[in-house]
Amino acid sequence: MTTKYREIVKDLESRKNNKSDPTLEKTRNALKELGNPQNSYKTVLVGGTNGKGSTVEMISEGLQSKEFRVGTFTSPHLVSCRERTRVNQKKISKDCFVKLFKEIERFSPGLSFFEFTTVLSYLYFDRKNVDYAVVEVGMGGRLDATNAVDNKYAVITNIGKDHSAYLGETREEIAREKAGIIPKNGKLVTRENYSSIIKLAEDRNTEIVKPVKIEQKGSEYYYDEKKFTIPLEGGFQKENLETAVKTIEMLEEKIEKPSEAFGNLYWPGRMEKISENPLYIQDGAHNPDALKKVIPDYPEDFVCVFNAVKSKNTRKMIEIIESKSSKLYLTRSTVFTAEKPEKIAEHASIPFEVIESPSEAVKKAKNDGKPVVVTGSLYLLGDLKKTSK
Repeated sequence: MTTKYREIVKDLESRKNNKSDPTLEKTRNALKELGNPQNSYKTVLVGGTNGKGSTVEMISEGLQSKEFRVGTFTSPHLVSCRERTRVNQKKISKDCFVKLFKEIERFSPGLSFFEFTTVLSYLYFDRKNVDYAVVEVGMGGRLDATNAVDNKYAVITNIGKDHSAYLGETREEIAREKAGIIPKNGKLVTRENYSSIIKLAEDRNTEIVKPVKIEQKGSEYYYDEKKFTIPLEGGFQKENLETAVKTIEMLEEKIEKPSEAFGNLYWPGRMEKISENPLYIQDGAHNPDALKKVIPDYPEDFVCVFNAVKSKNTRKMIEIIESKSSKLYLTRSTVFTAEKPEKIAEHASIPFEVIESPSEAVKKAKNDGKPVVVTGSLYLLGDLKKTSK
């Protein structure tokens, strides 16, 4: 079975560039052939530019604390594509992955990688009898494969400039694409007030709900006069937490014990402290807006191991990193869209080295005797996690 699973993953990986057609209709057709399994549970679509994954995890944990059975779909994965599809945080087994692959291929062969993993997740959640599916939207929203559901609940975390070649050059244009997940006669949780979001919500008779207010003092949070902490680093998580809490309360009822609801949060690759001596952090900030939010949490005078995919504004990303970093180790992840480190080096104004191997780059960075931060790409973090096993 393991051999068969590896063959399937290899086949799916080869389809990652298969994006010639809009994915929404193909995904809808595939789900229809499978009996529309996505209609058997409530779905919350979580879109936006940054913070989607963390917000999904928080919503999922909060719902599980209320004893609901929760399916979670996130992307991209770090090590195994099975990480994307989980029920109560347990990822789909290899055996079940193979079984569902055969079933989906029989009805809808040749789906792209993202289309397939989306359909697989919606089908799996049905088979596992979940109460809720909390789903991270992919690149956009309007035409995203995850949007092939008749959901009544959606979240838009924030709007930043990313994937401009596909979504638009301005934030308003990007907001218009992200707004595509707004449900008809439903509810949307967001702090954003772009005109395209407000107008579409009005057209679809959707109520816009603002996140709650949570006070933060250091690593402690205060909500409804209750003090609690979460096992996720980074001051930027406050906004995600405010959005998640409101979403949970919108779906069910007030969170009475936030320390229990969020005490088991685990989201690798987001301000993840790998070691203390030397301080070594892996963080998946993958665009300028994300880096602006997280740079205050990076240590002073750190050395940075960096790569990003070609579509990103690496010039701006390097500029932000250099505000606190003393040296760059430019490397390259194995994903086919990874930018060449030599190309990134054109933007560097502090000392740098080009080291093709990510693991060698980290090893060299650790020898500098300063804090080490790996950032710029979740694919880069995934490569490092695979080689550390």
